[in-house]
Amino acid sequence: MNKSEKESLLKFLTERLSSSKVSIFAQFSGITVKEMEQLRKDLRKCSGNVMVVKNTLTKMALRLCSMDEAMKFMEGPNLLIWSQTGDESEVIKETLKFVKASAGKLRVNFGLLNNLLVEPETLEKLGKLPSKKILQAMVIGSIKSPLSNLVYNVKYPLTRLILVLKTFSEQKEKKNG
Repeated sequence: MNKSEKESLLKFLTERLSSSKVSIFAQFSGITVKEMEQLRKDLRKCSGNVMVVKNTLTKMALRLCSMDEAMKFMEGPNLLIWSQTGDESEVIKETLKFVKASAGKLRVNFGLLNNLLVEPETLEKLGKLPSKKILQAMVIGSIKSPLSNLVYNVKYPLTRLILVLKTFSEQKEKKNG
């Protein structure tokens, strides 16, 4: 790789690290091409990307992004998993699902969540949380429920009154008719 290619790759890495919602660095060994393609395919579903990166270029990119504290986690061959547009929790979940399925071939070193350093234990906890869509649905449901109850409680006495009046008028018609 010549100098201009390294510079363009460094620029690419710096842009991805600074603009991504989530970036996960994982150490890998023994992953087959088929497994790597499956990981890429699974991550594409949630707008995630995967790239094998050289540690020297990654360390330079981390320095340029002012994330020097992350360099202590850099060891061995690394994958960079990132997403700029997708749901962060979905990318984390897909990565952790692959980590479990790979039986030790992939190990999460650290992550960057909205440009903040996140350790592997925290990523695992985040991976257990419901996705953003499910949380939004839960909030909407909790807002909607009291409103539905209010509408029912206001509507029910009126409906009951109408039914009583209807029954009363039917009985009156039978007596008169």
